[in-house]
Amino acid sequence: MPSVAKLRRTWFALCREVGIDDEDRHDVQKAHTGKASLRDWGPDDYNAAIAALQRAAGQHRDRRAHVRDDRPPGPSERGPGWATPKQAAYIEDLANRIEWRVGRRDGPYGYACHTVLAGPENELRRRQIEGVKAPNTAERIHAWLALTRDQASDLIKALRKLERVNPLEVRYGR
Repeated sequence: MPSVAKLRRTWFALCREVGIDDEDRHDVQKAHTGKASLRDWGPDDYNAAIAALQRAAGQHRDRRAHVRDDRPPGPSERGPGWATPKQAAYIEDLANRIEWRVGRRDGPYGYACHTVLAGPENELRRRQIEGVKAPNTAERIHAWLALTRDQASDLIKALRKLERVNPLEVRYGR
């Protein structure tokens, strides 16, 4: 669900788009929610009013507000501080786009262990990552969830640089 700040921005943008000026906006707000001031509005009030204005503007026909969520995907299932599934999937996607000299099976894991997982404090995490050299993409993505959010972010940056230098060559024909 979008934040109240995002709903508020959407409400003002929609009012400008439809041509409602500030003086008339209070009347429109009172007509939709029974509350003239936005200070009294909650998320449900914003959603109801935005949906009504979107229907009136011809943007949508259903009764729900169409507002994109502005919040990040949130913490991982393991709690805050751990890599998110979105980060893990992105790492796997980047790893698939790089030409690994040692092979796809060993390359990304060894690279991660020597870049973001260097040092004695990461020994256990290195073993978790090195131990999983699964052929299944879902299992490989799950292995990247052993990283912390910061380590995943650092690995993504490193893999993006490596992808620019050593991209996977697509061979056509034979």
